Amino acid sequence: MASKHETDSDTQDISIISHVINAKPTEKKVMVNCASQSMSSPPGRDSLDTLDPSSLPPVPQSGGGGTLCRRDGQWFLKLLQAETGRMEGWCQQMEQETKDNQLSEEVLGKIRSAVGSAQLLMSQKFQQFRGLCEQNLNTNANPRPTAQDLAGFWDLLQLSIEDISLKFDELYHLKSNDWQPVTSAAIPITVICLHS
Repeated sequence: MASKHETDSDTQDISIISHVINAKPTEKKVMVNCASQSMSSPPGRDSLDTLDPSSLPPVPQSGGGGTLCRRDGQWFLKLLQAETGRMEGWCQQMEQETKDNQLSEEVLGKIRSAVGSAQLLMSQKFQQFRGLCEQNLNTNANPRPTAQDLAGFWDLLQLSIEDISLKFDELYHLKSNDWQPVTSAAIPITVICLHS
């Protein structure tokens, strides 16, 4: 049974999260929890939203009384497919922007950098991860990566994915400002500490 302090802390976290969700679109929120940082995207940008949990593979139910989360190669392949689709969408959209608009060399350079980084990640590290997932599913593979190996590799990929997400985030801010540089004073940043 949770103590009153734990219950109050959970309630506080929920109110902070709901405050972040209802934040003004021009304000950037930075949530800090356990020494990690994440920047929420402005509302109204479906193509750049973070990976929607509803698109993740369902957690399989075990035959016994409890539930087990079987994050095997198949689960990670679905996760990889969702992330690949998201990045490919960003790349296609930005490539279309370069065709539809007269953009400065500076903006074109940023677009090329973001698209190139995403394509490099998808063609190299994502393919390497796909191979590991397929090895995990192959019972005859030697060595056969474990689910824990896959989770560790995915965590490393997340660092690159975050970096690329920030590049595209910057591009969407430029686009919303008619491709003019956004001054840092135009986007207030609020730091919110979440207590674990």
